[in-house]
Amino acid sequence: MPSKTAPWRVFLTAWVALSLMSIAWALASPLGSGPDEPAHIIKAASVVRGELVGPQGDTGNIVEVPRSAAWTATQDCYRFDLNQDAGCAPGLEGSGSETVTTETSAGYNNPVYYAAVGWPSLLLTGESGLYAVRIVSALISSAMLACAFMLVAGWQRRSVPAVGLLVALTPMVIYVNGVVNPSAFEISGSLAVFAAMLSIVLHPNRELLVQRLTIVVISAVLALGARTVSPLWVALAIVLPLLLLGRRGLAPLLRNRAVIVSAIVVALVAIAAVAWNPISTRLATDARTTPSSTSGFEVFPDVGSSPLFGFMKMITLSVTNGNDMIGNFGWMDTPVPDTTIVVWTVLLGALVLAAIYLLRRRQAVFGLALVLCFFFVPPLIQAAFITTGGYIWQGRYGLPTLTMLAFGLAAVLASVIPHKGKSRPPIGSATRIVAVIAAVFVYAQSYAFASAVHRFTVGSSTAWKQMVTQPAWAPPGGVVLSLAIFGAGALLLAAVALSLHLMKNPFDHDEKEGRREDLTPRTV
Repeated sequence: MPSKTAPWRVFLTAWVALSLMSIAWALASPLGSGPDEPAHIIKAASVVRGELVGPQGDTGNIVEVPRSAAWTATQDCYRFDLNQDAGCAPGLEGSGSETVTTETSAGYNNPVYYAAVGWPSLLLTGESGLYAVRIVSALISSAMLACAFMLVAGWQRRSVPAVGLLVALTPMVIYVNGVVNPSAFEISGSLAVFAAMLSIVLHPNRELLVQRLTIVVISAVLALGARTVSPLWVALAIVLPLLLLGRRGLAPLLRNRAVIVSAIVVALVAIAAVAWNPISTRLATDARTTPSSTSGFEVFPDVGSSPLFGFMKMITLSVTNGNDMIGNFGWMDTPVPDTTIVVWTVLLGALVLAAIYLLRRRQAVFGLALVLCFFFVPPLIQAAFITTGGYIWQGRYGLPTLTMLAFGLAAVLASVIPHKGKSRPPIGSATRIVAVIAAVFVYAQSYAFASAVHRFTVGSSTAWKQMVTQPAWAPPGGVVLSLAIFGAGALLLAAVALSLHLMKNPFDHDEKEGRREDLTPRTV
């Protein structure tokens, strides 16, 4: 019988792979180049120094942070100009450790994410401290994503779910993990909660229940405080898998003591996160009520428009937002190559078409709910906000629904696709399909990464070879190091997905001997 430590080996390998890819982004992206990253860096530096919000200023909340954190706001000469490399930005003079007074537009944000990632700035000075903050965010977010791979390792049918995880991890998901942005915890945490809930529902196992609930609780705690809308994504990640259970299957689950305790913890954290929301929305209120001539707050477009206008605007921008969810780096000014968009569009489309053809009964209801949430929840959110706050949506905000759509459809498709019943699938057509998808994943991810590095180092219109031979800006360690780290991580993650397809289930022996105790019956 294979060792039951196999899922943990999958976790560690996936964590290393995802961390390598995310850290490569952390190194290869100029400091301050992430979406609103200067504001988030300043917020993180202030939170770990005991200043959770700071008094109101003209352009945000006034805080005291090391000069290196404030310096990131000056790195804007190349924004929105694909042909301008990052070499035009001013360098940091000295160590940057002296304290300065500055402002951050993220001042009212929930402090949980910033406290979790900002502490390296207390130990390291200058750019080293800022890169360390990025790396900590990358490691924590990657650990939550790796949990999804570990959970799938304990399933009976892993091939399609493993492919679903690769599809869920668009280049934008990995990129956000490598910069300082609370969306990293929101996206990774929501997917980890969703994967754990699907494990509990589709593959019930009393022996693994506490482990799965622990993943739910820890990931939910980290995700709930990320952004104002994060409690909604976590709620969907918890509730949607329950659609696969009937009343007979749901009742014993809700009576379980471990489930009850976990639900109470998550509910308390969710209440605290929701209670913070009126604070985090003050910035939009101030931007709306303060005259632009006396305030530096950004006033978002379409303030005062009707909810119907906001809803329809989001619908008309579905393709743009979809492309941005696949990848649009920097300040949404560095889109992925068209090839990468085509790859993810085809893979997602294949999952949706297979679901339409194969899913029935509760599985079909579950699949329909995933599709409806993906297409209509973001427009409804924007519709509710546009009158008072304007049009605020960015593509990455919808990534929790995209990741749940891809992985959720793959999870239920695995239970209906014909299976020969062998514990180890033969080397054949299925293996070739998984291997091809894994190879395409590596290619599309790497191409997107290299294109962004090319843009930042020499500008998109310059010859590719110059990003290695004559870079105007170079990441720590050089361009080749970043490319090598990312490539190694992508190859290793593809190997993890292929190993999930080939590996033997560590619980097969228990099932044969009847020693496996189900907590709830499968009712899908």
